[in-house]
Amino acid sequence: MTEFQQPHSPLPPKPVDVDVIENAIADLLRGLGQGDKSEVMAQTPRRVAELYAQTINPGDIDIEEDFKVFDNPGMQDLVLVNDVHYVSMCEHHLAPAFGIAHLGYVPDRKVAGYSKLKKGLNYLARQPQLNERLVVDAVDFLEARLQPKGIGLVLRSAHCCIALRTNAPSQEVVTVFERRGVLREEQYWQPLWQSAVAEKPSFLGR
Repeated sequence: MTEFQQPHSPLPPKPVDVDVIENAIADLLRGLGQGDKSEVMAQTPRRVAELYAQTINPGDIDIEEDFKVFDNPGMQDLVLVNDVHYVSMCEHHLAPAFGIAHLGYVPDRKVAGYSKLKKGLNYLARQPQLNERLVVDAVDFLEARLQPKGIGLVLRSAHCCIALRTNAPSQEVVTVFERRGVLREEQYWQPLWQSAVAEKPSFLGR
């Protein structure tokens, strides 16, 4: 990509119909044998519909407007941003996954504010996702906007679909990563990897 090309959003906001969601949740509850519970059927379908509308691909996010980059003041070495919490939605079961991201990049001409890096990740994580797709989408997204010499991202997450099936808190940690450019070199990759896997993610407790 040249400096004159405008990067695109891989997952632009999509239309949301809260009424359709509400009716579907009401059918789901009836299918689960909960339709005779008036206190559940009265308000729960709408609450769930509004929750999903607010958290999955909300249409009021303009990531192109929100994601700003700045001229590099002279940084030539690795920038590490650790312990970025995010929530994703497993596209296989529509159950949440709680994750912590660790990002490293070596800037060229541009840098980004740390909150913007988190915004970019969460924008993509809010879609129904697979970990393997999310890490690639996120690196694509950040690389296109930062144009760094190299970039790497490690995602570590625990998945509620596992906990729901086993009726126990999930202690399994899923780790995926993507690295490009100079982050494939050990001198840059090792500091990121070691900081990412130094300890079990805190959302799982001790």
